[in-house]
Amino acid sequence: MKYDVVVIGAGPGGYPAAIRLAQLGKKVLVVEKQSVGGVCLNWGCIPTKAMCHAAEIRASLGFFQRIGLGVTPSAMEFGKLQAWKDSVVNKLVKGVEFLFKSQGIELLRGVGRITGPGRVQVKGEAVQEVEADAVIIATGSTPAPLPNVEPDDRKVFYAERALFFDKIPQSMLVIGAGASGLEMAAMYNAFGTKVTVVEIMDQAVPGMDTEIAESMAKLLSKQGIELHLSSKVVSLDHGYTNLRAKIESNSGEITDKDMEKVLLAVGRRPLTDDLWAESVGVDTDAKGFIKVSPRLETSVQGIYAVGDVTGPPLLAHRATRQGVVAAEVMAGDEAAAYDPAAMPACVFTIPPAASVGLTEAEATKQGLEIEIGRFPYSALGRAATLGERDGFVKIIAEKGTGRLLGMHVLGVGADVMIGEGLLGLEMVATVEDIGSTVHPHPTLLEGIMEAAENVKKRAIHIKN
Repeated sequence: MKYDVVVIGAGPGGYPAAIRLAQLGKKVLVVEKQSVGGVCLNWGCIPTKAMCHAAEIRASLGFFQRIGLGVTPSAMEFGKLQAWKDSVVNKLVKGVEFLFKSQGIELLRGVGRITGPGRVQVKGEAVQEVEADAVIIATGSTPAPLPNVEPDDRKVFYAERALFFDKIPQSMLVIGAGASGLEMAAMYNAFGTKVTVVEIMDQAVPGMDTEIAESMAKLLSKQGIELHLSSKVVSLDHGYTNLRAKIESNSGEITDKDMEKVLLAVGRRPLTDDLWAESVGVDTDAKGFIKVSPRLETSVQGIYAVGDVTGPPLLAHRATRQGVVAAEVMAGDEAAAYDPAAMPACVFTIPPAASVGLTEAEATKQGLEIEIGRFPYSALGRAATLGERDGFVKIIAEKGTGRLLGMHVLGVGADVMIGEGLLGLEMVATVEDIGSTVHPHPTLLEGIMEAAENVKKRAIHIKN
C-alpha cells in the first residue's frame, strides 16, 4: 500500500501532524503500537492533571470548613477516583480515534521500523511493508534509568506508574524534583501519603526561575513534603517490610528513610530503539535525540521528526506545534518553520507554577540590563476570594525599553495566566503595553497588570 505520509507514533506530535496532513489533502497512515494519544494522553499529562485536580480539591477541604460550607474530610474512595480518571482518558482517546476516521486517516496497530527510503515495516498481528513519499518519526520518549535503582513494579516504579496504584501508599520516596516528580509528590501528599523528595541539583524544578523555585520549595515543605536538595539516593535496601533508602547530601550527611513506594522521575530518553535500519542512518546527538532543521527535516531526505525524539524541552505542546509545522512543510508550504519566540512550561503542584521566556539568571548571563516587577497574591483581591493567598507574579523586562523578557507565576491559575506572557513575548510587548491594558476585575490576571506596573514602581495595590 502506498501513502503520501506514514506517521510513526500517535502521541501529541504524531496525531496532530496526521490530522493537519489530512486537512491538507494527504493520504496518511499512522502506526501506533499502543493507544492513540501516546504517553501524554494515556499515562502522562491528562491522567496526571485529572489526579492533580482531585488533589487540589482534597487540599481545599480545610478552607471549605473555615468558610462554613459544612464539608468534612472523609475517607477517600480511591478506586472511584481512578475510575473517573480512566473515563476522562478513554473519552479523549475515542475523540482522537473519531477525528482519524472523520479525516480518512488510517490507523495500523504495531511497531514501525524504517527499512529504507520511503519504506516502513510494521510488526503487529502480522508483518507488513508500506510505502510512502515521506515519513514522520513521532515515537516520543521513555523514562531514563537510574544506576543501581531498578524498577520492579512492586515497590519501585517509574513516576507515571503512580497514576495506576490500587491504593494510596502510606509513604513514598520520589527521586527527582522536576515537574513530574513534584506533581506526584504534591498529589499524593494531598491524598495523605508521607512524601520525601530527593533532588541532586540545588533547587526544585531545575531550570525554573530561582526565586519561583525557592518559594515553591517553601510551600511544599509547609504542606508536609520533606525535600532533600543537593542530595542523592545511594542505595535501596529491600531487606525490610518497606524499602530502606540511604540519602546522601553533597556535604556527606547520611539520612535513612523507610518507604512503602519509590518513584523514579529523573528524566527521559528518546524512544528510537531499532527504529530504522543501519543503512538509513538518521543523525542523532550524543544523547540519542534526532537532529532536525527548523523545518523538522532529519539528515535523511523524506524523513522528518517531531516531539520528544528531537530533544528537550520534552513538552507535549512543543510536540504538537512541531507536528503541525512538519505537516505544512510536507504539504509544500515554503514559509513553514518551527521558530517559536518562547516556550511555556507549567508545573501542576499545589499551587501550580508556570514560566515563559528568560529567567532572571538567564537574562543576567546574557548580559542584559534588566528591571523586575513583582506582585504578591496576598494583595490580589480575587486570590483572597478564592482563599489562595500563596504565590506571586514576577516579570522581567529589559531596562530602558521595557521589553518583556520573561514572566513567571507561582499561584492558583498560573497555568492559565502564563498565556498572557507567552503572547506578550510573541508580539514583542513591553511592560507598558501590559500594564496599561485594562484587565478585568476581580481576576487573577490583575496580578500580571500590577507586576508589569511594578517594574516602573507604579503598581496600585502594593507599596512600590
